[in-house]
Amino acid sequence: MGAPLAFGGLRWQARAVSNDHGDQREPQSQKVGHLDLARAGVVVVLFVIVVVAVLSWSSVTKQSPGAAPVTTATTTPVTTAPATTVARASIKVQVANATTSAGVATKVTQTLQTQGWNTLPPVNATSQAATSTVYYGANRKAEGIEIARELGLPTTVVQPLTTSVPVPGAAGDDIVVIVGPNLVTG
Repeated sequence: MGAPLAFGGLRWQARAVSNDHGDQREPQSQKVGHLDLARAGVVVVLFVIVVVAVLSWSSVTKQSPGAAPVTTATTTPVTTAPATTVARASIKVQVANATTSAGVATKVTQTLQTQGWNTLPPVNATSQAATSTVYYGANRKAEGIEIARELGLPTTVVQPLTTSVPVPGAAGDDIVVIVGPNLVTG
């Protein structure tokens, strides 16, 4: 007999139990506490089989019989780079004041310079202009449009550079910006 145990004010004592059935004993499965390991294993295996069957069935029933297979098309965005990309620092930009307000060509020059353009020292135009214009040299139209947009001007003010531009020595420049009253800010 085992030693008596006290639990919650009750005394328990373990006793040896014998099974005198001779050779007619039934094999017993191994138990842990109140859990029969053989039964637990069978339950787990059945559970796994049921889960696999349900998942297989749900993937089969997503497509009805006789229906055409569902295909998903993916699109890849196409990006096109400009035909030629020219560094701003390689574009010579001349800004000329064609107004009666002093210093506006300097302000526009500084604005373009901070945006990375290769600006020449600002000058005064030989005549006044009613509106601002951006003139572009050979193969520089895209840069002229870009500068006009950065200055808040419509692209309609972008014109080819000719000898009639009111800036002496502008023939070798890539871009000439004539500052008119619409670029004068208080």
